[in-house]
Amino acid sequence: MPSDPTVGFPQQLGYTVKGWFELRTVDDLLAKLERDLEKLRLRPHDVDLAFNFFVTAEHLLDWQYPGREGEGARRNARGQDVLLQITSHLANGAKHFSVEAKHHQSVRDTNRSGGFMPKGAFPKRAWPVGFWGDYLYVELEGDAAALLGPRVVVLDLAERVLANWQRRVGCAS
Repeated sequence: MPSDPTVGFPQQLGYTVKGWFELRTVDDLLAKLERDLEKLRLRPHDVDLAFNFFVTAEHLLDWQYPGREGEGARRNARGQDVLLQITSHLANGAKHFSVEAKHHQSVRDTNRSGGFMPKGAFPKRAWPVGFWGDYLYVELEGDAAALLGPRVVVLDLAERVLANWQRRVGCAS
């Protein structure tokens, strides 16, 4: 079996690989978030796209304030920004199926709703998702509900989260 000619290459130049392929900076990850939102706009009922968007949005803070030295800045940012709190709660709930950390106080539940046909009226995949007007939404509580109301459509929330990140990265340290 032939050896990989790229093994050891970055180390030979005196650096280690950081990031994920072309995603190496907070600006790169923000551009990915923008692309994720474009896809979600085209398919606002797609759970996979919503997952990708909110997990990416959650990790922007890790890229903005990396490593252990950034822990305090990340904690402070989340403590002062309800949209970051909602994003963190959603992303951790998506990754871990449930959240147990006491600081997650924003999200009561996630659901799909809408349409006028009863569930099970047609076989699965008989109609494209969204055909009957269904949508993804998040039920909020606490400060999040005070800011956005008790229930927000995922696409509307994603639009706000992206705008928030565009402002944050624009004034990043």
